[in-house]
Amino acid sequence: KELSDIVAQQIKDRNIELLGEFNGIRPDQDFYIADKSLVLFFQLYEITPYYMGLQYFPISVYEIQGMIAEEGPLGIMAAGD
Repeated sequence: KELSDIVAQQIKDRNIELLGEFNGIRPDQDFYIADKSLVLFFQLYEITPYYMGLQYFPISVYEIQGMIAEEGPLGIMAAGD
């Protein structure tokens, strides 16, 4: 829920045009890790019209530090190792 709330806020802040209501991320949401961030992304037509392309939502590891396992890759990034 916390990640969905962060994405929903980014959608609002960035004024992203949606195909319908944003109902949150999926349990198997596409993601990658880069530059001390968790980046959630959506495929074409998943939440936005085709002309907007893939939508990426970077979330700083520091913003979600309380949710991540310390021994996992995001936890190591947040610790600065």
